Amino acid sequence: MATETQDHVPNTISGEEDLHKFAHVIAAAFSNDALNRYLFLGRESQPDHPKLEHFDHRVQYWLPHIKTRFEGGGILIQTYDWAGVALWLPPGVEKPVNNASPISEGAAEYRQKFDALKKKYLGDRTYWYLNLIARAPTRLEKGMVRSTWDAYAGWECAIRNLVDPFLKKAREQNIPVWLEATNQHAREVYSHLGFRTVEQVRIGEGIVNADGWAQPNGEGVLTYGMVAGL
Repeated sequence: MATETQDHVPNTISGEEDLHKFAHVIAAAFSNDALNRYLFLGRESQPDHPKLEHFDHRVQYWLPHIKTRFEGGGILIQTYDWAGVALWLPPGVEKPVNNASPISEGAAEYRQKFDALKKKYLGDRTYWYLNLIARAPTRLEKGMVRSTWDAYAGWECAIRNLVDPFLKKAREQNIPVWLEATNQHAREVYSHLGFRTVEQVRIGEGIVNADGWAQPNGEGVLTYGMVAGL
């Protein structure tokens, strides 16, 4: 018997008026993510940084990145009335560079390392790229799981609804799907959805610690390149 999750179809975002909602979910979901803490604050990443006092600073950080990817051909979707969101880059669509502001040190390192990793494992093949995905931390939707709600099941359920249709499409097209997991929990969920880790990558070595806070000689944040259908 099909569950509500399997039957539910995510909604495609087609207008700029919804980009702020999308950025709000992304900013909330990544507020405690070590990598994005470093990308957001750079070498000044400290728990008492004034940018951390107001949530809207995070939203405004994400909004131009999301807008340029949307305008560049990215597919933005949301599920269960903004319980989860995802940004997919179709085959042949590259992640654009936002020229309105200089790219941060951490973002430049991240892009350089993962561009090299994709080249190493995908070569010249076209691929689907799951660029951003998140579940709204405060949302608990009834019917999204069969039994008792818990954090893991809820997160996975919303994420599966945003991922499975594109995995199916990629299988039909016989092309791989790429993503980067920024923490171990996300890696475990993606593994359960059919992705495998091809390589681990540290970002910010010597600059931040594993939690993304500035620390001389810090070990950096551990991230993962993952692929399905390869």
